[in-house]
Amino acid sequence: MRTLETDEILGDPAVFFGRYFNREPFLRRSALRADPAQILSVADLDAVLNCEAIRPPYLDVAKDGRQVPPAAYTEPVVVQGTYVTDRVVPDRIAGLFRGGATLTFNSLNHHRANLRALAASMTELFAAQAEVIGFLTPATRRGLAPHYDPVDVFVVQLAGTKTWKVWPVPETRRGDDRGNLNEAALGEPAITATLEPGDVLYMPYNCAHVATAGDRVSLHISVTVQPRRWSGLLEEVVARLIRDDPRYRGNPWLRDGTTPAELREVLTALGRQLSTVDTEAEVARLVADGIGRAQGVDAFGALADAAAVDAIEPDSVLVRNGEVRVDVVGRADGKARAAIDGALYTLPDAVIEALSALPDGGTCRAGTFLPGSSRDLSTRTARTLARIGVVRPVSR
Repeated sequence: MRTLETDEILGDPAVFFGRYFNREPFLRRSALRADPAQILSVADLDAVLNCEAIRPPYLDVAKDGRQVPPAAYTEPVVVQGTYVTDRVVPDRIAGLFRGGATLTFNSLNHHRANLRALAASMTELFAAQAEVIGFLTPATRRGLAPHYDPVDVFVVQLAGTKTWKVWPVPETRRGDDRGNLNEAALGEPAITATLEPGDVLYMPYNCAHVATAGDRVSLHISVTVQPRRWSGLLEEVVARLIRDDPRYRGNPWLRDGTTPAELREVLTALGRQLSTVDTEAEVARLVADGIGRAQGVDAFGALADAAAVDAIEPDSVLVRNGEVRVDVVGRADGKARAAIDGALYTLPDAVIEALSALPDGGTCRAGTFLPGSSRDLSTRTARTLARIGVVRPVSR
């Protein structure tokens, strides 16, 4: 199992963002540095199905350009006394695939650690939700009719071949998705190419496309990135400005003849506010918000961290977790009230001082974390802070 790097997906970032991003489709040959099967293989998809816990919408099936109803490949099952209505049945999936159906494995970043890491790195780069979707298509079959998607798509061919037609970015984009397009009405494609394992194809959102597998089963992943268009970004900026400003809390009677004039005054005030916005700080907030809202990208290690806490000894090395803030909200009688990850704790001042002396990412030994205290007390304190999440063992 290997994690794709973002430069394998994009190539030179300066070239990609300067020429292709949001402008035109882009094909890169032999873009991957190693065996594509290390990213995802057909056998890996068998393993996903064999877990017998997958349910729609994590798996979609399409044949002859139409979606197959989930009832055709799911069944109810009782799990420890709980009735689950729509477990995917592997044998039915196999039958549909042998009959020419394309299998779409949605949000594989929810199942596979390397694809989760890929989604995380793309989310970080674009400050927007990224997902990884797998497509398995039988030989010579076309999975979906010509269509376009509401997301930017990076196709990474992993096994077999697939011939793509990709049309230019339309002059007007709605930001929606649409299927069953009339291929003849789309005009001349911008790209017509057969992708080999290791090739990467970029399509901006709303680029119409269609693909047909070659003479062998085709497997590719689509790394999708949700566009953050100016309309949505402006909504976020304005919403933040007016959310806590008392000037916008009035409740006008819309049928009052004076309301249009009042609306003009409010819009004028908002315009003045917008003209003074610190745009660098605002963009930084938009970046942080986009990354913070993303789902299916965090590397979850809390259970391993929790299990490791009990094994902390005086010589164990701990690292300060910079993602967990400690905000002191009050002090009295040598103790501090601290807000940590949404909860309030009462801690000795000495513990707060020791934390203040340990920078984000800084390390220390558990037995010496609390200066002036015994190794035993310092270690027990370190274990408590590790359970809260303020520090964690360096090795799991």
